[in-house]
Amino acid sequence: MAEKTGPFQKVVVDQDICIGCGACVSVCPYQALELDENGKARLIWDMCKDDFSCVPVCPVNCIWKTSEAPDSAKGKANWYRFSKALSDAEKKEFEDWKAKYKITWSPA
Repeated sequence: MAEKTGPFQKVVVDQDICIGCGACVSVCPYQALELDENGKARLIWDMCKDDFSCVPVCPVNCIWKTSEAPDSAKGKANWYRFSKALSDAEKKEFEDWKAKYKITWSPA
């Protein structure tokens, strides 16, 4: 399978709803989700390549495509992080993504 290239829509996780079951983590082919220190799902922003297999497996519906996520979830703390320092191109993609989808919280 060819590597997908951006820009990507990504997903939003509402950690207040998440029950920490790990279903999303287990199905993501890009390892773009993890359980954080509180046992809640967290997106690893730069790893997400729009597979979206995490969305339908969530038993409590706390993961959405970014374009479909409620604004309340986009403004919560700690639901995404980076796996590494971003390149200049990735920083631009990140800033464009934040602006396009009205992401109001910074990464964890």
